[in-house]
Amino acid sequence: MSYAHKLGRGIVFSIGAISLFAVVLLLIDMIRLMELIKPMPSGQSYIEPLSRLIWSALLAVVATVFSIISGIWIVRGFYLQRSFKRTIDRLSIAFYFPHLIVALYVLAVANFLYQLIDFYHPLFGFLEILLAYWVKEVPFVVFYLTVTYTSLDLQSRRLIQGFGGSKWQQFYHVEWVAIQGQVAEIFLILFAFILTAYEIPALIGSSVYPLLGPTIIEYYYSIDLSERFIMDVILLAVTSMFVLLTISLFAWTSRLRHLNGKGSRTI
Repeated sequence: MSYAHKLGRGIVFSIGAISLFAVVLLLIDMIRLMELIKPMPSGQSYIEPLSRLIWSALLAVVATVFSIISGIWIVRGFYLQRSFKRTIDRLSIAFYFPHLIVALYVLAVANFLYQLIDFYHPLFGFLEILLAYWVKEVPFVVFYLTVTYTSLDLQSRRLIQGFGGSKWQQFYHVEWVAIQGQVAEIFLILFAFILTAYEIPALIGSSVYPLLGPTIIEYYYSIDLSERFIMDVILLAVTSMFVLLTISLFAWTSRLRHLNGKGSRTI
């Protein structure tokens, strides 16, 4: 098992363990709050935080997909065409900048552009957050996939090309087979992080499109205990979902690696 696979397995396992521990803590807090809150929150009270959860999930999916596609494109450009070495080197610098610093840079550039064009729309806040996550997460995707692409057997790719296979067929039958488990791991890691992240939405986000991260802090520091209970319920559902996804992903990637290893031994 390669270093990247071990790292991915460890990170996914850690997400599952932390999520499971969070479920236990949330259940304890919910039981305590149920004894204090009279009456319990109505279904109407869940509409606003759930809408923010949906909006955050949309942002997380878009940012994650864009980051993964961009990262794969950059890694392929370097290891297959040797054309992006400087880009790879520059991307490594992003690891030294926390998300908050990246958000400040994006915000400064955005404010300059708004003054230049003398126009602003609330949707721009969503795009700023998306850009900040894209800038920060693409280097992570590149780092995650580098080991796999370094050890990739390019002879199989040339063989498909020799038989008239398209570039898509070369990618799908050689590269995708090797990286599909890692891509699934990356998607879960980035989606879980972006969905509940606080720094970037708190700094860049607008009141028109509030996201889940700042909402969690808002509800937990509210003097109304019912709002904390509502957030406990939502987070319990979210963490339970991630526990199931982590277990499913772990089982699938383990089976995938077993099949790939078995296939490699029989060739």
